[in-house]
Amino acid sequence: MFANDNLSGVLEQVEWLSARGYVFSEEAQEQLGALYEGDQAVRLGSAFATAAPAVTTSSPAGGVPEEIRLPEASLWDAAEGRMFTTTIVSRGLFVIELDGDWREVPIDGAGSLAGIVLDAPRDLIWVGSGVVDQTPEPETAFRGVIALDRTTLEERRRVPAPEGVTISDIAVGPDGTIYGSDPIGGAIYSATTADTVMQPFIAPGTFRSPQGIAVRDDNSAFYVSDYRYGLAQVMISSRAVYRMGAVEPMLLDGVDGLWLHGNQLIAVQNGLNPHRITAFELDARVGVIASHRILERANPEWTEPLGGVISGDTLYYIGTGQWDLYGEAGGLREGMSARPSQIRTLQLVETASQLP
Repeated sequence: MFANDNLSGVLEQVEWLSARGYVFSEEAQEQLGALYEGDQAVRLGSAFATAAPAVTTSSPAGGVPEEIRLPEASLWDAAEGRMFTTTIVSRGLFVIELDGDWREVPIDGAGSLAGIVLDAPRDLIWVGSGVVDQTPEPETAFRGVIALDRTTLEERRRVPAPEGVTISDIAVGPDGTIYGSDPIGGAIYSATTADTVMQPFIAPGTFRSPQGIAVRDDNSAFYVSDYRYGLAQVMISSRAVYRMGAVEPMLLDGVDGLWLHGNQLIAVQNGLNPHRITAFELDARVGVIASHRILERANPEWTEPLGGVISGDTLYYIGTGQWDLYGEAGGLREGMSARPSQIRTLQLVETASQLP
């Protein structure tokens, strides 16, 4: 796993990562520990001891019952007083209204639903539909994006993706263009308000595993997260892709969910250990992060933070991901049982404490 011919370089990398809050697994610590002795072993031990403290700033906003299998993302529609969750194994969209119970929104042929976004100017709720390893009966699943009427929840539009493409996370631009990431093929697809089929916007293979997408309000660019690639800025007019760097050293990989809030990218980094939610301040230059701050980290109530939506100054997200429970075709892994999920809220703007 580790290169024995560059142990000094590996140690420096371990120290760099540990100083930025990364925690190595027990297995990795054992493997690394066997490679060093003397002063280097002492340095390694000191790096492992530099554990980042937990930051617990979110609050529970509701629960999803265990019969709704593998929730992936949540959306709070304040105007309608509704909370939604998409699901991978249950292959559906579920909604709960104030003082009500969870119910399924009928969507014919829905696949594994992942991303969900509100297009307020057009009164639409979009969901991304696709196929992953955990999808039951994948041959019956629609691949593409589906738009529902915000009020009636009736289907208003359906745009298929090219054959074999899975749409996961989605975002909508100010002009109504819908964008979707294909984490399997490494591409970004789009559909304008006039398109009847989603079109390749960024070619397959450009990314390794694209996840979240966040479109700028001025429609000049959007941002893409990728577990291993890191973050990218895509210019909409030219379709040029810029891999993002940072003014100061920071961890930009491991990002799943991604949203814009003012001049900040809000990122769920569930590909890092421990999991965290980070605010990345954008620099005036293209493809540059100016600074960052940890909003939440290693919350003991998490299993794995997942997708959601920003409403006002609040992030609504799934805090208890269940991907570890399910295997091929949505079957429970050996020894696992279904469990409820939790939706959480995280305030993105600091407010002064109110004295009694």
